[in-house]
Amino acid sequence: MNILTRRLFLPALAATLLLGTAGARAAGGIQDDGAFFSEFAKVNAKGTINDVATRLHKDIAVQTFAAVPEDMKSTVLHSDKAATNRGFSQWAEKLAHAKGVNGVLILLVKQPAHLQVVIGTDTQRQAFTLLDRETLVQRMLANLRQKKNDDALIDAVNFISTTMKSHHNSGATSFGSKAHATNKSGSSWLPTIGIVLLIWVGFSLIRGLFRSMSGGGGASAGGMGQPSIGGGGFMQNMMGSMFGAAAGMWMYDQFFSSHSSASSLGADSTDTSHSDGGYTGTDTDYTSSGGSFGDDSGGGDSGGGDFGGGGDF
Repeated sequence: MNILTRRLFLPALAATLLLGTAGARAAGGIQDDGAFFSEFAKVNAKGTINDVATRLHKDIAVQTFAAVPEDMKSTVLHSDKAATNRGFSQWAEKLAHAKGVNGVLILLVKQPAHLQVVIGTDTQRQAFTLLDRETLVQRMLANLRQKKNDDALIDAVNFISTTMKSHHNSGATSFGSKAHATNKSGSSWLPTIGIVLLIWVGFSLIRGLFRSMSGGGGASAGGMGQPSIGGGGFMQNMMGSMFGAAAGMWMYDQFFSSHSSASSLGADSTDTSHSDGGYTGTDTDYTSSGGSFGDDSGGGDSGGGDFGGGGDF
């Protein structure tokens, strides 16, 4: 491979890898076909969406339309309001399936003005509950009815992010507290015994080494009249103690500290701020709820949700 080929190949490979990484998270993001939001709001929201995807392994997808697509009109548009709500629910859940969303999908349409929020059935068990979804719907409708589209978007993704992180950290804290309590009550005496035994072993080994080096008695160290360090004298005992203690501490650190997370000094078992272990489940089915926000929407309608459906917010 000549130099020119290498210079062209490496950037192309890097671009391919970057595109592949972006494609892996294609389920999340903002597709604003309905021109609801400003560029500033979309950039702001995308940062939060990417953070949730990286830290928690959950998607936040936002899809907007200016009008209901032709192929969905027979499903969505009905003279009966309840049938229309069911149609929006079916459409939004179908869209989440098609995108493979593992988290939350927000569907917005300008004509007729409607919001539908979809969550996966796995996500709703831990990361974002049905009650969380209803809170999100009401918050978004309040902003949308006041024509505050940017506020609706930014507040929505921030609410999803903080809620998911709160649920995740609560679960991690509960588990970590139980583990810490078990370790404290059941094995707090082990490190003390371990370090005493290891220092004694280290002292014995080092003292034996000095004795063997000195020939076991009062022979000179270098044959030139230097004072003897053998024979169990003061220098031997002092050096043996120093090296024995150092060896014992090293052995303790190897067996009880640096290779055992349960005994790490200063470690906080409940700290998840630097952990990339987000939610592990994957959504395979979805439910949704929503409402209208147009000028004639009144109090808004529940769109096929799990709290009775058809009611007003």
